[in-house]
Amino acid sequence: MGCRWLGGIAGREFVASDELPASAKLEKRTKSVPQPDGSFDETTIDFPVWYEPVLAGKAPQIAAFKYCHDLITRWSAAHAGSAGQPIVIHVFSGASGDGSPQMAIDELLRLDGPGGKPIVVQCHMAASSALITTAFPAKQAFLAAGLAKELFSRASEIPHLMGDALKAVRAVVQPTSRAVVHNAKMADLFRCLELAKCHVAGNTGGGAAIQVRVNPVPVTPPPSGTPAVAVPDAHTVNGSTESHEPDSNTAAPTGHVGEPVGLAVIILDRSVADPFGGSLTNPCTRLQEAANETLRQLSSKQCLELAIDTAIVSYGAGSDGQPDVRSTFEGPLAGKLIVRNSELPNGAIRVEESESEVPNGVGGLITIKKKTPIYFDVEPAGAAAPQGAFSAAAAIIADWCGQHPSGLPPIVLHLTRGEQSAADLEAAISAVTSLATSAGPTTVHTLVVTETPCRSAAFPETQNDLETDALRALWQTSGPLRGWEALAAAKRPYITAASRGFVVNGKFDVLAEEFANALTPS
Repeated sequence: MGCRWLGGIAGREFVASDELPASAKLEKRTKSVPQPDGSFDETTIDFPVWYEPVLAGKAPQIAAFKYCHDLITRWSAAHAGSAGQPIVIHVFSGASGDGSPQMAIDELLRLDGPGGKPIVVQCHMAASSALITTAFPAKQAFLAAGLAKELFSRASEIPHLMGDALKAVRAVVQPTSRAVVHNAKMADLFRCLELAKCHVAGNTGGGAAIQVRVNPVPVTPPPSGTPAVAVPDAHTVNGSTESHEPDSNTAAPTGHVGEPVGLAVIILDRSVADPFGGSLTNPCTRLQEAANETLRQLSSKQCLELAIDTAIVSYGAGSDGQPDVRSTFEGPLAGKLIVRNSELPNGAIRVEESESEVPNGVGGLITIKKKTPIYFDVEPAGAAAPQGAFSAAAAIIADWCGQHPSGLPPIVLHLTRGEQSAADLEAAISAVTSLATSAGPTTVHTLVVTETPCRSAAFPETQNDLETDALRALWQTSGPLRGWEALAAAKRPYITAASRGFVVNGKFDVLAEEFANALTPS
């Protein structure tokens, strides 16, 4: 563990950036250059190299971060009158060889020199392209247990200048995002490394012209004045999501006069039995996944040309034990109560990527890649009555119906663990079912994810097979499916005219089709 400069600068700790071009070892490398006709020509280039890795056992992260602490301390003392804010980029792929580095990183993050506390960037490299990349998370609560959650507390919040540079390459960055990428791909690594150039240029007054490249090309050394300390080892970033500044307008989108339009309101129950248990398989997490998937379907190719307005409300008990009701869009859509489905593709706070293998019908498997946009992260909460959330939804629906008196009857999708009392449900749901357009009253559908094992059900005609009084009460308050004939014809023979929009421990996968069937001209 130590400084690894090559050639004439070997053995030195600090090297000014204007010394780097003459100090590089040049390697001949082949580069593919695209041609106007779509073909590629191979050309040989001189590629500068300042560091060559040495494979030797496990990486001692505690020692490395303590070494960076000492480097920055000495550098700050030598540049007391001109020091900029240091930045440390940790690139790694495996576990620490000398124990958890948390305390060493905490000491580094607290190191307050003349240029300010160091910025620590964590970039963990993915071992496989199939792993999901998490980039620049804003909340720790919904990161996977283990390294991803630990890295959140081992990284700095992203400064404003860096955030602007990342947004320029369509990365999703929020005000509280951390400089963390878990399961990074190669493009993510280059983006993290170029944050050093962005940061140093900003420290020396060059922030107005900063750009961050996505393609892995050699980086021109930044101006001297701030140390960029790289610790060998890696961490992943999401680089595929588009980001735009949020519109402060919270009114419902108006669209074209006279166009058919619908409204879907998702009400999310955040309650779990143990909000502080840390389980990632709790009902809140699973219902949140269902809500994000529903929004993805509403903005899919099938529905994107249709006018579907969406809203999200969540509820649970706050830290004071009182009901906590939120309008839940975050990131680019934060502050908007109603969002047109055409705004959703550019409104995610991140995109999670995954791969799965499915049968190809001839005895083999094919790999399916899936990208899931995430529009919000909410933490689990204690139980709260649903009336507040349904009242908030009723206000949204009433305003929307006033703007679209001839629109489709709104649909409310209630995502819940199913622990409410029948009296609370009846009082809550009556607030929305009493609202209507000229085409009919608001309908409520329900998806239940139970906390204890329970028999599943999909769009049942009766409540006879439901196991608890709470489930039976939820079935009673759930309305019929819109356009059931078309849903049944789409390989769902179990759906009938008597089916309710009610699912227990399954997928509620028909909402987008309900809107598509109703809004598509016959």
